Amino acid sequence: MRFRRPLDAWTRWLRVAPVVALALIVIAALSPVLAEARVALVIGNGSYKSARLKNPRNDAGLMARTLASAGFEVMTVMDGTADDMRRAISDFGTRLQTPGAVALFYYAGHGVQIEGDNYLIPLGVEINDSSDVTEFAVPLQSVMRTMARSQTRLNIVVLDACRDNPFTAGEWTATVTGLASVVAPSGTIIAYATGPGDLAADGTDNNSPYTAALASEMLQSGATLEDVFRATRRHVLERTGNRQTPWEHSSLVSQFSFVPKPAGDGGAVAALPVDAVAEMQAWQAIKGRNDPDALRRHIERFPNGLFSELAAVRIAKLEALRSQTPWSWMMTGGIDASERIAAASATYDKALMLDADNAAAADLAMAFKLYEEAAAEGLPAALYRVGRAYDKGRGVPRDQLEAARWYERAAHLNYAPAMAALGTMHEFGEGAAPNLAEALRLYRLAADAGDAAGMTSLAFLYSQGKGVARNTAEARRLYQAAAAKGDPRAMFNLALMTERGEGGRADAAAAATLLQSAAERGHAGATVELARLYDRGRGVARDPVKAASYVLKATQSAHRDGRSIDFASSGWTFATRRHIQKQLAAEGLYAGIAHGVFNAATRQALIAVARR
Repeated sequence: MRFRRPLDAWTRWLRVAPVVALALIVIAALSPVLAEARVALVIGNGSYKSARLKNPRNDAGLMARTLASAGFEVMTVMDGTADDMRRAISDFGTRLQTPGAVALFYYAGHGVQIEGDNYLIPLGVEINDSSDVTEFAVPLQSVMRTMARSQTRLNIVVLDACRDNPFTAGEWTATVTGLASVVAPSGTIIAYATGPGDLAADGTDNNSPYTAALASEMLQSGATLEDVFRATRRHVLERTGNRQTPWEHSSLVSQFSFVPKPAGDGGAVAALPVDAVAEMQAWQAIKGRNDPDALRRHIERFPNGLFSELAAVRIAKLEALRSQTPWSWMMTGGIDASERIAAASATYDKALMLDADNAAAADLAMAFKLYEEAAAEGLPAALYRVGRAYDKGRGVPRDQLEAARWYERAAHLNYAPAMAALGTMHEFGEGAAPNLAEALRLYRLAADAGDAAGMTSLAFLYSQGKGVARNTAEARRLYQAAAAKGDPRAMFNLALMTERGEGGRADAAAAATLLQSAAERGHAGATVELARLYDRGRGVARDPVKAASYVLKATQSAHRDGRSIDFASSGWTFATRRHIQKQLAAEGLYAGIAHGVFNAATRQALIAVARR
């Protein structure tokens, strides 16, 4: 009897141990996740008065559970009215103010497009025509604006809202089909259950084919966003007999996994497969062929390759063409015409993923090849990116003549960023003949199209009276418009005009705010100027510690831009100079006395900062 209590305790531990072990495994797997804020808003609308949908509530529930297990703080709205949805979107925005957070918005239910804009249909509204939609429905753009105003590093939008459209009377028959494609802002991916303008299945089981596949793939350890959506697409194609092809538009600049690999499991997923070069060569050999068997062999050989997704899309459409499935209406221009958007856009998105600021040389080289692949299909954005690669020497030797040729091709297709870039070449005679009148024409076209770079370059001409009558008020107006779009060069130049009172009243505090925004976006000149303001106390309280910190940041930013800063002639106060040396010492780069004299040891430490 005296051994009974210890035995019971041991028995209880044996029962609990597996649970504890499992918890420890989950915590270990999610430890990188717990280090960053993850916030999701999940909406499922299905109990409409008419045109009820069976699965959105189930889909939203599944997605909420999946995201919670991946470390997200999940907000849910089930069968929401317009007010419910708007309040939730507002609360969502409030929770996204943590710098570096990851945001995810998921919607399942009815959605329609009006003149290219997408609307999410709430419950409790009477929809008879398009004016009812614009008045009572919730525009997707409101979600996009909320995310854009946040401080997130990554935004994910998932729309399982392309289901059978109930609004088929009158004008709707011709004007509303599925959802319209939306261009993703920087750092954003927008995922659709099916292609633009197409309809997706609600599903005969408890979940739609798309959400069921997506939820399953999200929890694959180490899978990147690309991996998740690529695998989801394959599952949906298989399950729907190639009738539904999920779609994404991405402007991502960083990697993300819902469930990162544990530290002891090989670390982070590589950006490129080891056999990427071999896959590129294999794809070049078959990309122009309409042979499903060859495409299947490519997928079998490179199951996780960069082009396996494109091969799957081509197979689906080839089979649709032969079997007269709902894809057939897209085939009237031939298989190459129907693939142009799907294949070129998917290839372009992959290139953007690789073309990050601090990308390795191998990644940049592969990005260039992918841009070329998409450009061959005539995608204007890809034509521009090929030109930019030659212009900046990213992934290919710098060649400004070749850059101008590609920019011109994209400009002829009215691609505004290419117009602005080609204008700069004509303005300075680099890669194109010096022609200020042509530069001015191209800048105006780009600015009229809403391109921030075009606005900024045109504003500079007005501010200097270069090729046009000097007009500081117009320059300031253009800078303001470009700054509102997040252009750091416009913010910097506008700050200088604002501080000097050119084109409007002087305002040192407003100038400091603009410089702060530009510095946060990595603009070296703005970072230096902000350091000067704190050094001298202009527009901000004098603060040599902050001034020193901005000097060191400027050193790094300038080096990334291929420039250097001459600190000897910069005129910093001795207080700022001493704090620069103190901060260098704190980082282990300087061992001397903080005397404020920029000696050889200080300069050597600054060089080390620049090269980090």
